[in-house]
Amino acid sequence: MPFQLKTSVTVPNSLTDMAYEAIKESILTTNFDNISEDRRLDEKILVQSLGISRTPVREATNRLIAEGFLKVIPRKGVFVVKKSPSEITEIQLIRSVIEGLAGRLATKNLTRKDIVYMRSIFAPFQNSDPSGQRREYHQANIRFHEFIVQKSQCGKLIEMASNLADHIRMIRFRTSFYPDRLASSLDQHMKIIDTFEKGDAELAETLLRKHIDESMEYLQKMFSEAG
Repeated sequence: MPFQLKTSVTVPNSLTDMAYEAIKESILTTNFDNISEDRRLDEKILVQSLGISRTPVREATNRLIAEGFLKVIPRKGVFVVKKSPSEITEIQLIRSVIEGLAGRLATKNLTRKDIVYMRSIFAPFQNSDPSGQRREYHQANIRFHEFIVQKSQCGKLIEMASNLADHIRMIRFRTSFYPDRLASSLDQHMKIIDTFEKGDAELAETLLRKHIDESMEYLQKMFSEAG
């Protein structure tokens, strides 16, 4: 089955940037029925979907190949790269360490205004089933975790987290297909915010790492179901 473009960017800096952002966003937020299945890009479909010429689509594709999101298979075409279970596990292990440390460091930097802001991120999901707003919750989740990393005020840590950011987005989106994961994730986020408010840096690190470790359990379940 060919890879399908699911989104577009409305304010591009250039046609190449528009194509790059649209294709990348679709890669990061596509629910592959089989996570081990290759998805081929059809250049003609991409050109038609985006309403632009082949040149910017090819330039965007080359950028995504260089970043490791796409790969060229000789005589077959360009495909979305599938991450192996071991690669995903490694990313999660690194993420657990980085974001746990970010939480510890951020605790002393968070203001009352920051706490209010973090609560506001999840306010839309407090009185409703987050599984019905999966894409919106996914975006809220990204904002929350990226905010914590930024509030660590640790340059090297922020740089390392940035390098993993897009790969982590793909992992987060896939685990959001489990409704019970969304419910537990929301509860964990609120407990993490409560811990920040109390100023308990050690507990904040522990809860963040447990939160990420639980997502790994759902990924393992996904691997098992995929066979």
